[in-house]
Amino acid sequence: MKYARRSSTLLSLGHLGRVALMLAVVALGLTVRAEAGIKSQRQLTAIITQTPAPRLVAEGQQLKQAEKVAAGMPGAIAFLGIGESMEPLYAPNTAVVVKPIAYDDIKKGMTLVYVKSNGRRVAHSVIGETRGGYLVQGVNNDEADAEVVNEDNLIGVVVEAYATTDTDFRRGFGHRVAAQDKGLTAVLSHT
Repeated sequence: MKYARRSSTLLSLGHLGRVALMLAVVALGLTVRAEAGIKSQRQLTAIITQTPAPRLVAEGQQLKQAEKVAAGMPGAIAFLGIGESMEPLYAPNTAVVVKPIAYDDIKKGMTLVYVKSNGRRVAHSVIGETRGGYLVQGVNNDEADAEVVNEDNLIGVVVEAYATTDTDFRRGFGHRVAAQDKGLTAVLSHT
């Protein structure tokens, strides 16, 4: 998801895909059918459990609420999402609070914000680790980012999100995962 920090000049963050994941209701249960993006249920489960669900707010209040919360957290910054790479986990115009994180504390599934070599900020989820850093990918993107997240380009981790609507994807996938793994029920109870 491209992110812009609120200022006199909005900073757009890279070109990202537009194809959304779809849900299909099959028999009595929900199953996820990916048209594009991350297809691994294991990776999606990690992302759902490590990335905060958006809290619903009134239209136009997303960034205001994120800024208010960020002001109370040392080093935190509020960003407004302007891309579609994290759909349907986060819709465009979802505001997030990004808090600094120690590089060694990063885990698979966390959604990080980092600065690409072209200076643009991007929020994508951790899908793996390599010698040069963490591999990240937008939920809606077919491939991992060409650049990795390392100590030099890391801004922080998404700790809060604010949107005007929730998505069927997060609710449906979250409930399906919870049904399969009762230990995740507490984590997903707010979805």
